[in-house]
Amino acid sequence: MSIRKLFDPSKDIYRNIEKVITYGAAQEERLRSEISEYVVTDSIEEQFRKLLDRMQLAMESGGENEIGVWVSGFYGSGKSSFTKYLGLAFDSQRTIDGTPFIKHLQDRLHKPQTKALLGTVAQRFPAAVVLLDLASEMLAGATMEDVSTVLYFKVLQWAGYSRNLKVAAFERMVEKDDRTPELHRRVGEALPGATWERVQNNPLAIDGLIPKIAHEMYPGLFPEVKSFSSSTEGFFQFEDQRVEEMIDIVRTKSGKENIIFIIDEVGQYVASRDNLILNLDGLAKNLKRLGDGKVWIVSTAQQTLTEDDPRAALNSDKLYKLKDRFPIQIDLESSDIKEICYRRLLGKSPAGEEALGQLFDAHGQALRHNTKLQDAKYYDANFDRETFINLYPFLPAHFDILLHLLGALAKSTGGIGLRSAIKVVQDVLKGEGGTIAMADQPVGWLATTVTLYDELEKDIRRAFPSIHQAVGVNLHSKLTHRDHLKMTHPGG
Repeated sequence: MSIRKLFDPSKDIYRNIEKVITYGAAQEERLRSEISEYVVTDSIEEQFRKLLDRMQLAMESGGENEIGVWVSGFYGSGKSSFTKYLGLAFDSQRTIDGTPFIKHLQDRLHKPQTKALLGTVAQRFPAAVVLLDLASEMLAGATMEDVSTVLYFKVLQWAGYSRNLKVAAFERMVEKDDRTPELHRRVGEALPGATWERVQNNPLAIDGLIPKIAHEMYPGLFPEVKSFSSSTEGFFQFEDQRVEEMIDIVRTKSGKENIIFIIDEVGQYVASRDNLILNLDGLAKNLKRLGDGKVWIVSTAQQTLTEDDPRAALNSDKLYKLKDRFPIQIDLESSDIKEICYRRLLGKSPAGEEALGQLFDAHGQALRHNTKLQDAKYYDANFDRETFINLYPFLPAHFDILLHLLGALAKSTGGIGLRSAIKVVQDVLKGEGGTIAMADQPVGWLATTVTLYDELEKDIRRAFPSIHQAVGVNLHSKLTHRDHLKMTHPGG
């Protein structure tokens, strides 16, 4: 019997599973698929409750309450999902099939208390939510621009303003004077068939059309056509002024007092760069001071802000400086990945559970002995009958190894193009990329570390070419031949 026949038929192992969850994917169909697949473990639900409690307290009290949230976890632990769905739950306009998104998230929660708390906080304190993915939305032509600048341009985009600072300032002035329809009319008259949305970010239109319109609409401010310049050279604002403007833009456009800025992969972005860390520190400080407890900044990172956590050293312990600005720390446990993979992908049918149980009863003790890891305190090498059935054809340590490997790859590449842990597991089962399709192997076949290496070999070669070359083709060939284990020969 092949391994594929062990699985619960309702959990199609060949269905589409996204490589990663991104903030930019906001189409209704995509969100429907994402939220229907979202698994909320007990620990994840507890983190939701913890954060909602703190948000409710700050929004009720006002003043300079703590508003900085640091969501940490290994690459693929669900940070982006956690923050994205939390943010969308506060957006009353976000719906799926006519049902508010918050209802879909509540359906994924288990405890009535948590569901009620989410509903209460979102209803009492409706918020405008701005989602920023630093990995994919860096400014063109700007190498590692500071976080506050990237966020400022994201706010302009979110509000529908031009990416050119001078043009955006002109738009805001026109808007405050209630002359936006006039601006749109003048654009159509000057360039038949054109709309403001088409020209506001067009460099040619900005230089050739907007100066003339600005002169005609505000001759006192722009006495000549050439008086308006789109050049932003020398266009300078103090940080607190820019933060105040961001808050004003979002509140004006949304009509909501509460704001949640959610920024993905902050830790990876600022890393060991002192200037970026200092800027992020100032951004959080200004949001706290100017937001009156109603403007939140939620950041995600692979690193914690705790000095004694091994993840704090993934990039730099300098991030510890941010602990006072982000005192609300949410840590998503790597152990949840096992449960998520089991519940989403590796669930077995009753017959499959029985067959694996019999196999474990016959060979489990020998298997535990032969797969025991030495001097590997960070890897979960122990397992019982139930765990074996749930995770087969993988063992618990495989998930810990996979997460550490994905974390190292994400550190090197920024995570661009990298798959999540569950996607790697699915691809191993399917045999993507020319590897052995594990689902087609006979029952008793087990994954090994070489299985993971084979599946991620291209990623490893791209991120660590020297290490990949050092492994050597001949050595890998020997390992591949030797290390695929079968429970039917547990001593092999």
